[in-house]
Amino acid sequence: MARAKTWMRRAASAERAGGFTLTEILVALAIIAILAAIAIPNWSTLLPKYALNSAARQVQSELHRLKSRAVAENANFRLAFSGTSYSIEKYSGGSYTATGDSKTLPEGITLAGTSDTPVGFTSRGTSIDSSEKTVKLCNVKNSGKNIAISDTGRIRIDDASC
Repeated sequence: MARAKTWMRRAASAERAGGFTLTEILVALAIIAILAAIAIPNWSTLLPKYALNSAARQVQSELHRLKSRAVAENANFRLAFSGTSYSIEKYSGGSYTATGDSKTLPEGITLAGTSDTPVGFTSRGTSIDSSEKTVKLCNVKNSGKNIAISDTGRIRIDDASC
């Protein structure tokens, strides 16, 4: 008989150890809610910075692609900026003509200063200008990024203020 009582005691304790109580679940949810309340305001202040970095990488990537295309097609190409959008133009027949749809920058990102000046590349991969050109992007928090194109065709991103 002693053996049966031991087996029943083990079975009963095994059932209790298998899950969480309602109190434990409520405490865990309360901790998660407190952490979310602390993190969400910080997250909203980071969004303009992420949008600015994204826009700078987008323009830089477009310039790298444009440089490769200029060399591959043995022709001059440029990015022409207008407001918060830009288009790709190819030099042929003595003038530049658009080669496709215009692309827009992320919401909240604007061009600053003389950034609406076209920038581009020759068929050798160098800048179409003899001096360094800069495209300046700004966000709503007055932070900025400069996308600089050297006369040799090197493209880089630098921090800037707006």
